[in-house]
Amino acid sequence: MTHRQLKTGYLALASLNTLAASYFFNYLFFFLHNRFGFGDRENLGVSALHGLIYTFAAWQCGKFAERRGYVVSLKLGFLGLTIAMVIGALLNSVAALLALIVGYSVVLLLTWPALEALVSERETQAGTLRMVGIYNCTWAGSSAFAYFTGGKLYDWLGRGAVFWLPAAIFFVQFLLLLWLEK
Repeated sequence: MTHRQLKTGYLALASLNTLAASYFFNYLFFFLHNRFGFGDRENLGVSALHGLIYTFAAWQCGKFAERRGYVVSLKLGFLGLTIAMVIGALLNSVAALLALIVGYSVVLLLTWPALEALVSERETQAGTLRMVGIYNCTWAGSSAFAYFTGGKLYDWLGRGAVFWLPAAIFFVQFLLLLWLEK
């Protein structure tokens, strides 16, 4: 596989990762409202908790990916996210779900820094700027797609889709990564 083909594969992983993460986190608030009666204040608290964890996890998980390798970080991230989503679908407690969100927020950050690094790796300065721009358009477009289709999927597939659909996408990412690694 050529260098450019690998980059295309990594961009596909970034797109799928954004879809899965966006389906989960955008519609988690509807799930919390429907399942546990969360209002705006409680959902804002969940979002703030995610943001707080995300801030510190991005730095630490980026360092982990540099030390252990980007592909190792992605493998752990994709499998960890798959497991987190499956567990989340089985939880019946608010406290357990909040603990899951903390874990999800950390494990998610095993993926983003590694994906961006792989997309921009071995590029010239101009090439890095170009690839980061493409990467940003990729995740932004995928996030918008998830935003506009997620509500219909939530209604059509039911509340459990908040967990099962991302779990399936995260697992497909893991399999795609294994294929790209060869």
